[in-house]
Amino acid sequence: QAGMIVAGWDEREGGSVYALPLGGSMIKVPFSIGGSGSAYIYAFCDRNWRPDMTEEECHAFVVKSVTLAIGRDGSSGGCVRTVTVTKDGAKRGFLPNTALQLPGEAARSPQTTPVTAAA
Repeated sequence: QAGMIVAGWDEREGGSVYALPLGGSMIKVPFSIGGSGSAYIYAFCDRNWRPDMTEEECHAFVVKSVTLAIGRDGSSGGCVRTVTVTKDGAKRGFLPNTALQLPGEAARSPQTTPVTAAA
């Protein structure tokens, strides 16, 4: 069993997102989240999603949302894969775990040295 999120763009309606939850319904929604980590980010998404976001703001919103899910859910994959759909087509993106600032971590920088416990 799997729920799905489907998005696309057409000349008549512009961008559209559809949720296909378990059970087979197809629902047009302003945004959709799913998967094992989604339970951890519903409040964040409800509070921070806006219909007037720019492409850059949407990308930052998605990256932050998935990063928050990864921080709480060991099955969320450890990286962020994105697909941005516009009238010009689909653009894929990838951020590895090393590029993410997971909740509770200090900001990563080349000068940061991991602290190990003494034996």
